[in-house]
Amino acid sequence: MFDWTKTDITMAVIDLQSFYSCINDRKRFVTPKVNSNGETTKEVFEMNNSLVFVIRYYTDKEKRVKELYNNIKRVEMQVSLHKYFAEGFNYSDFQFKDLFKSVASICLTYGINPFKAVLLNIEAGYNVTPTIRTDAFLIGLYFFKTVPFEAMKNKFRFKVGLEATLCDYVIKCYNKRSQLQNTLRLEKEILRYEVHFNVMRKVNDCGIYCLADLLDNTKVYKLSKLVLSTLEELVYFEPQLQKLPLSTPDKKLINEWKNPKEIATLMKNNSQRYRRQRRRYNELSSQIDTSTLKQIKKAIHAKEKELLQLDYKTIKQAKFFLSNYKK
Repeated sequence: MFDWTKTDITMAVIDLQSFYSCINDRKRFVTPKVNSNGETTKEVFEMNNSLVFVIRYYTDKEKRVKELYNNIKRVEMQVSLHKYFAEGFNYSDFQFKDLFKSVASICLTYGINPFKAVLLNIEAGYNVTPTIRTDAFLIGLYFFKTVPFEAMKNKFRFKVGLEATLCDYVIKCYNKRSQLQNTLRLEKEILRYEVHFNVMRKVNDCGIYCLADLLDNTKVYKLSKLVLSTLEELVYFEPQLQKLPLSTPDKKLINEWKNPKEIATLMKNNSQRYRRQRRRYNELSSQIDTSTLKQIKKAIHAKEKELLQLDYKTIKQAKFFLSNYKK
């Protein structure tokens, strides 16, 4: 479920000198750079670049001692927990036991207290095998609430999916096969639906504040339900509606909703009429048992049930692991 996270581990590193020696011994760092504020930063890449430490040093005026590791101002850890577990890839299933192995391995390797590692950003979502081609589904995905979906591109600048950017989070839906096409050929198509939380308010409401909270299955379950709730806010045009025997007003409505620009104009100029039309549109869509959006939602809900089924052995192991650290 979880993938990329950004974590402040400044207070979580148990022994700063040992941590600094460890990452320097691996010789996977980038030469320190000085930014416009006079702040020196250094990036350290680990595990096929699925783990990055961003180290910020005090400026010349702020420096206190000669030892460089004692001049560290802040340490951030950016890691794809899924890629860390799967050695660089995140297209497979990622269960609670795999999440535990990733968090435990990172904490033990680098000497990090998971209770003091404060989460700043987090991505959560699911990989599913779609019932139709992912690209065909994406054509009809217009809005999240009233925010239009825009092109999402991979690192090679090829369009792989869609994303809708809100103040606190970003909704992403994309073709995993297209995203990986230049590095790996997948046997089957995978649709990825995820929410990137760049403001942690909603995540905190689930009881998740630090790395240790990701090992609490009840908190993970709450966050998963938060992710699934966003599916209900998708505005999707269902092509099968055009085949239904409709009244003249309903046909007119469907013809209008074929064009996302018309919907956007309606949202902007007449929100009350838009809400009425959306209610009617949803009523018509509910008549189609095999609607595309229903099938995608069903697949995502089924994947959540599969990945988050109770694993008492891992829950017990996680509790024992966390008992070794002070809160």
